[in-house]
Amino acid sequence: MELRHLEYFLACVDQGTFTAAARSLNVVQSAVSTGVAKLEREVGDRLFDRTPTVLVLTETGRAVVGPARAALRARADVFDAVDGVRGDIRGEVAVGALVNVVAIDLAEAFAEIHRRHPGITIAMRQNPRGTAGNIVGVRAGTLDLAFLGSYPDRLPGLAVHRLAQEPLVLVCAGDHRLAQRGSFTTADLAEERMIDYPPGWGTRAVVDREIPNRRTVIEVADQFFGMSLAVKGFGVTLVPLSVARMQSGAAILPCSDTALMWDIAIAHSSTRVPSQAARSVLETVLELARPLRSITQMPP
Repeated sequence: MELRHLEYFLACVDQGTFTAAARSLNVVQSAVSTGVAKLEREVGDRLFDRTPTVLVLTETGRAVVGPARAALRARADVFDAVDGVRGDIRGEVAVGALVNVVAIDLAEAFAEIHRRHPGITIAMRQNPRGTAGNIVGVRAGTLDLAFLGSYPDRLPGLAVHRLAQEPLVLVCAGDHRLAQRGSFTTADLAEERMIDYPPGWGTRAVVDREIPNRRTVIEVADQFFGMSLAVKGFGVTLVPLSVARMQSGAAILPCSDTALMWDIAIAHSSTRVPSQAARSVLETVLELARPLRSITQMPP
């Protein structure tokens, strides 16, 4: 069994089609489809049902995914061990990203990683399910590291390192009734037009927990667009204070009755040893990705 055939198979699992898998691997489509076909002959069963639009894993295919990922991780571990002997830290580190992270200076940390270890490549992966999708990616082994926002208290299989904490604040138009008051309570939002963010996002988890009976009028996947809608009077929205400070012309209000706190952390698997490259990225982020400024005080 050739490892490259397992690599082709997993690319198809992750990308959904032979064409997308070939593009992600920078090979021709025929190589991927032929490699998967050879792997199917070796295991003696189909791994995918071929539909007109997407590849669907069969029961056998689902059973193969875990061992295939383990085999490729073992290959990576071999090269990682050899590089360690040579004192050479290099390789790709897949990092689960979050949208609109303003609280910490990732650019500083990533630039320093490049200066210290130019052989490391960082592949930022954006999951539409935000924190929830990143947790799945770390557990599945498709992500080496991942940023989490307001993550659950119990995360079996993950080692979590907190980076920053800040309040969620209400953003609304300057002439909104709550803007005149200067603060809000969770009960105030029961009658408001709420601009929400997708399920799985850390901010959404906090709002779901603390304000379950709100009236959502739109769901968007960009907090800056959500704030733009709020400033124009479309509704109100809850975002981290560091993000709210980026929006001009907005009224920014603290919650007066509940601590609506948003945390950002970086996580990796607690059941697998990170590669030397992943450890180097983690250590540099923990060292340098500090909060850009105090994020506990409301702007004047």
